[in-house]
Amino acid sequence: MAKKRNGYSLIEILLVLALLSGAAFTFLVHIPLQMEERRLELSAAVLLQDLREVQQTALAENVWYKIKFSVYTGEYKIFRQGEFIRKVNLQNGVHFANSPSDLTFRPTGTPDTGLTVMLASGDLERNVIVAPVMGRIRME
Repeated sequence: MAKKRNGYSLIEILLVLALLSGAAFTFLVHIPLQMEERRLELSAAVLLQDLREVQQTALAENVWYKIKFSVYTGEYKIFRQGEFIRKVNLQNGVHFANSPSDLTFRPTGTPDTGLTVMLASGDLERNVIVAPVMGRIRME
């Protein structure tokens, strides 16, 4: 007659604990990297949207708009014909990887110059580019 088995053996319990700890370790290592990437993507998307909105508003209102970048504080400010409109802060952990010059959109919607704004977070980088002639705005 076979013995009736109650419970689990020590080896089975240790194997389950090893698998769970391995999964938890993998999860905890990847979460900070994904958060860093998401913050960078969000900051780049907000900047891209703000640039496009300012360009379209300058064209619609037939006035000039200026965006001033502050590398040290991690923010940029939007002005309408010299009057302050709003300030936008980059996400925590995201900073300007270059020193972008101020950008003015003329009443025609064209920029006064071409511009590349480099955003970085850790080892990750995103570029928001304003073409100098027609003012096409894109993200790389």
